[in-house]
Amino acid sequence: MRVTGWLGLAMYVAGSVAHAEMVSVVQITDMRGQTAFEVMNREEYAALQKEIKEEVAVYQATAADAKKEWDANKENKLPFQGNRIKPRTAKKIGADFNDRDKADKRKTVLEERAGEKQLEEMEKEGKKKKGKEPSEDDIAKEEARVKAYEDAFAMISKRMGDKLGRPVPSIGFAFEAEPKKEEPPKKDENKDDKKADKKDEKKDGGR
Repeated sequence: MRVTGWLGLAMYVAGSVAHAEMVSVVQITDMRGQTAFEVMNREEYAALQKEIKEEVAVYQATAADAKKEWDANKENKLPFQGNRIKPRTAKKIGADFNDRDKADKRKTVLEERAGEKQLEEMEKEGKKKKGKEPSEDDIAKEEARVKAYEDAFAMISKRMGDKLGRPVPSIGFAFEAEPKKEEPPKKDENKDDKKADKKDEKKDGGR
């Protein structure tokens, strides 16, 4: 009886471990090349890969359509920046975890490393430009390049969203145009003056 009891307990423990939720730390790179880390279980990771597969399927056609529209607009002086915009990717980092807390700790470490690397790159870029005062022409050219890139991203992502029937997620904040505030109706000063005149006439007539 004891052997049977221990055997049953061992099978129960083994079954519990087998059914424990396995999670992974996943690195996601968006269409702009921005990177983030998420802790996901198998179902969440599979759903993400399905979304990415759908996005890859419509990317080429939408990017080509966006380029045609860009090239047709004679006001666009710079080349279309679509080659800098890529479909999202996602990959697991390291082994799976059966403890979500451990996965969260690993995620935090990866985020800190990525932040440090980004800071180092910014410092290197700052040192290169140190002592060089950009001219107004250089500033204008840089602003034009940034705008061209942002326009290309907006054109491609919008077309992809239209085809997919959903927005393509982007890392960071999406700033939406603020709705126009409705101005309160302007008072008709002439009407107010007329009302005041009528009141004065009544007062004079009652005297």
